[in-house]
Amino acid sequence: MIGSMKRSTGAQATHSDNGINRIVEGTVIEGTIQSDSNLRIDGKFTGELTTKGRLVVGPKGVVKGVVNCLCCDVEGILEGEVTVLELLAMKSAATVQGELHYGQLSVEAGAKALGTFRMGTPKNKKMKEEKAASKADAMASLKSSRIPSEVEALSNKKETVGAGS
Repeated sequence: MIGSMKRSTGAQATHSDNGINRIVEGTVIEGTIQSDSNLRIDGKFTGELTTKGRLVVGPKGVVKGVVNCLCCDVEGILEGEVTVLELLAMKSAATVQGELHYGQLSVEAGAKALGTFRMGTPKNKKMKEEKAASKADAMASLKSSRIPSEVEALSNKKETVGAGS
């Protein structure tokens, strides 16, 4: 019986959809935060924040910097370059400023918004720009490698012969 029990010698990483990380009021953090779980900020954070879950900026919370998250509820202050893949919900006491990209937007009466608000992620915009540039490069390449027709070749030949006389 004892020999049949197996023990794990390696650590296992677990992911909890219900896990909530909190930065409480009175706490000030500068730097980078990366999380697989939800995050609630009632203190102050400045830097780069990425979460695969929901970001909640509480009524006294202040977030400044680059933010990437799945969903975002704002009651406090959110400033910077913000990308929300799904719903950005601005509550009545919210102040949001900067360049924001979102899947959907909900704004309660009284919320303050200043900056650029765009539906869709910057990645989609960048991909479209890259695709357009690639298409333009391909067309330019085709034009430069194009073989002239007989009429064009004769026309060019006459121009070169006539230019010397």
